[in-house]
Amino acid sequence: MAQLPDKDAVQAAGKGLLEYIDAVMAEADWDGFVELADTLPQAGRTFVAGAGRSGLVARSFGMRLMHAGLPAFIPGETATPAAGIGDLLVGVSCTGTTGYTEYLARRARELGAKVTVITAEVQSPMALGAHKVILVPARGDDIVVRAAVFEHAASLCLDAVFNILVDRLKIDPDSLRQRHANLE
Repeated sequence: MAQLPDKDAVQAAGKGLLEYIDAVMAEADWDGFVELADTLPQAGRTFVAGAGRSGLVARSFGMRLMHAGLPAFIPGETATPAAGIGDLLVGVSCTGTTGYTEYLARRARELGAKVTVITAEVQSPMALGAHKVILVPARGDDIVVRAAVFEHAASLCLDAVFNILVDRLKIDPDSLRQRHANLE
């Protein structure tokens, strides 16, 4: 039976990931995230999309937009309306090649919506077809570690966008609480 890592090894691995995330965050396209914060209140509706763990990041961001009182939807859910001119799709994909998210970005463009892609690959098919690309530059040969770092960094960046929106839109804590899920 293989020996399990001890607490020190797990803690060292965690610290290594935090250092990698911190380095990626230092190089992230913060101007792009500011532009996203400017764009969101202007959009008719915002659709957030991703697959796998990037999809969880997208869904989490959609939830935050709802908390801010902005109309946000997740493609594929039964209560998601049609997309069109004046709307925005925010796609989250480390590689920018995820079939499902790439399809949604292409379809949103065809319907007249603007597309913003958050990715580590600015030359990816999804990024090349987007109206706006926001770089979260996770790099490395180990795609599992790279994707994990991308997802954590992207999530933190999108939470920062939410915090800026709360401040800009002057949303008070009671309003946020009223929109928070209570059927739990």
